Amino acid sequence: MRIGVVANAYHPDIGGVETHVRRLVAGLAAAGDEVEVITQAAGRSVETIEGVLVRRFPLTVPAGNYRLSVPLWRWLRAHADEYDVLHAHSYHALVALCAALGNRAPLVFTPHYHGTGHSRFRAALHPLYRPFGRTIMARSGAVVCVTAAERDLVLRDFPEVGDRAVVIPNGTDPRPSVPAPVSRVRRILCVGRLEQYKRVDRVIRAMSHLGPDHRLDVVGTGPAAAQWRQLAARLGLAGQVVFHGRLDDAAFDACLAQASAAVSASAHEAFGMAVADALAAGLPTVAAPIPAHREVAGLAGDGAWLRLTDPDDETALAAALSEAAAAGRTRPATLPSWDDVVGATRDIYAAVTGRPASVIPPRGPASAVLPEGSVAGAGGR
Repeated sequence: MRIGVVANAYHPDIGGVETHVRRLVAGLAAAGDEVEVITQAAGRSVETIEGVLVRRFPLTVPAGNYRLSVPLWRWLRAHADEYDVLHAHSYHALVALCAALGNRAPLVFTPHYHGTGHSRFRAALHPLYRPFGRTIMARSGAVVCVTAAERDLVLRDFPEVGDRAVVIPNGTDPRPSVPAPVSRVRRILCVGRLEQYKRVDRVIRAMSHLGPDHRLDVVGTGPAAAQWRQLAARLGLAGQVVFHGRLDDAAFDACLAQASAAVSASAHEAFGMAVADALAAGLPTVAAPIPAHREVAGLAGDGAWLRLTDPDDETALAAALSEAAAAGRTRPATLPSWDDVVGATRDIYAAVTGRPASVIPPRGPASAVLPEGSVAGAGGR
């Protein structure tokens, strides 16, 4: 099957959506599909990354809020019928609208929907954008949500989607079992794009209640990075809170191997990939009690070490971090794999296009979660 994956950004850009798209397209290519990523960037380029052709189109509107590439839209208008299916990602970016307008190609949409914007300005724009969002939803043969919590939000705001909205949880990367680090310093890992809604500032403030035998490793980049570095310095935590920026896979694996615990204080997530990856590595984890994190907890099962703690309660968060860092590594949680995601997504493509998927690799021990009577069930194996 020839698949065009339309994304706001792509590797080496980092973030939850970028990771999702990268893992998905790699799995599709491994399954024998011809996959192209259609994305936008500062300049035009065509390159092959990890066996996948990546077309980058120059930005017409480079603003951080709803950036737009008109050349990308023109490409899709001219070439969309060359693909068996287009798969657009992220409601919170105009690129999905480009995929929905001006062509008749079968469309699958993964909105990664939070129900609001990630800043006051974007939250104010959100109601104004909803008619355009409704256009994308109406054009989509299937709307793929990564949690039931996200699906509930989608159906709350777009009830007309109905049974076209299905759930395929994000996958986790298999990681080798590693012993607990031998160190007097207990390192707490915080991974994600550094935006205000991730609330890393709450974690930094909680670190002021812990002694120098605790260290926070912040991995990621984003617009709030400078502000949070200044906060750590003002609190006298410059040596106790370490900002690593963007790490490649090998450097991140090394950081993960040295961690005693993980934390996510995010206020909005469609899934909570950082929490899932930490639990899959056997790391005791502290997370904000948002619906997506609760759902990941359910997928991970009772054996996973996870404390849901309000990040606005500084004392409680500090206590939970201390407890997690002292707990020691546990058996890695068994969560859906990216093979599961690829297999279930190819079922969606088959249902939407009416074309059977080609040979699909065996799924892992955890199967993707789909609602009864979903689109995937209609076209699945």
